[in-house]
Amino acid sequence: MKRTKNYILPLLLVIMSKAIVNAQSPVFSQYYASSLYLNPALSGLEKDVYFGMNYRSQWSNLGLPFNTFQFSFIQPIVKPGIRVKHLGGLGATFLNDVAGPNKEFTTQSIMLSGAYNFHLTRYGNNILSLGLQAGAMQQRVNYDKMEWSTQYAPGIGFDSNLPGESGLNNQVFSPVLNAGLMWFYTTRGRLSFRSTSVFSGLSVSNIIPPTSFVNEAKGTSVTLYKLHGGLSSVWKAKYEISPNYLIQYQNQNFQVNLGTYISYYIHPPHLHNSKSTKVMVGAWYRLQDAFIFSTGFSNKSWNFGFSYDTNVSSMGRNLGFASTYEVSLAYKIVVNKGFKRFSSPLI
Repeated sequence: MKRTKNYILPLLLVIMSKAIVNAQSPVFSQYYASSLYLNPALSGLEKDVYFGMNYRSQWSNLGLPFNTFQFSFIQPIVKPGIRVKHLGGLGATFLNDVAGPNKEFTTQSIMLSGAYNFHLTRYGNNILSLGLQAGAMQQRVNYDKMEWSTQYAPGIGFDSNLPGESGLNNQVFSPVLNAGLMWFYTTRGRLSFRSTSVFSGLSVSNIIPPTSFVNEAKGTSVTLYKLHGGLSSVWKAKYEISPNYLIQYQNQNFQVNLGTYISYYIHPPHLHNSKSTKVMVGAWYRLQDAFIFSTGFSNKSWNFGFSYDTNVSSMGRNLGFASTYEVSLAYKIVVNKGFKRFSSPLI
């Protein structure tokens, strides 16, 4: 098995380098906890001042780690008056993604978001939010840490004195432009003994092609499309279930997540109950890739989630158990108690 891995690891490094060069996007299992990374329109539906982060560690036990950190901030925009109106929101997000056993590939981005809400009813329970996100991305490749086919000599093997690939940039900068829309409807009123929320969104990322690592070559289009949605139902003021989905399409590749989470309220979710707390468990299936198990808790101010991916792809069968875990943490400053609460999967 050790000899097999010696041949497979270089192959995976090549695959990883191709993914970075073509600007493939990192994946989060807790995709609603990384809201601005999922859809910029979600900055319009957050009613409180929001600080959130996600950290994902993937395949570190195989010596091929992907470590991804994402941070988001959202500031809601309201119209004061007798009837306070939620106009939208502003947001900022930072992403740092490091891949490879020697941190060969690094991607960093910072983006600003803005969203405007169209109220389809005067009760604030039926909203269409349109969002736009713009920023910059920096990608770096440490070629000194990589081994190339041109550095292998017959009868000798790898020789670091032989030249590797040439004509490649070590670092590139690219503008980033993303857009999205989100529809949200809820029956939730002042007392949430029983309520249902329905939500659906569409986002388009990487609208501007990234800069190529190859000198004097134009970057290829890697536009990423995301379709996501689901529903959340609360009954007897104690139980909540939320089935949901995520479909992503990029470079003729589909990724589909299907699953649900179930919650139990330790304290009833009254609108003015500051002690309202729920614990959650969830399970998802990323088609032909992994089973995802998650748990967490939330109250008026804090959200915490932990998820674990069990790989079921051919890579897992060839290399053995490929572990991935993800942690999310969010803090909210409650500033608008009268708004209808947007409810989406938290883990």
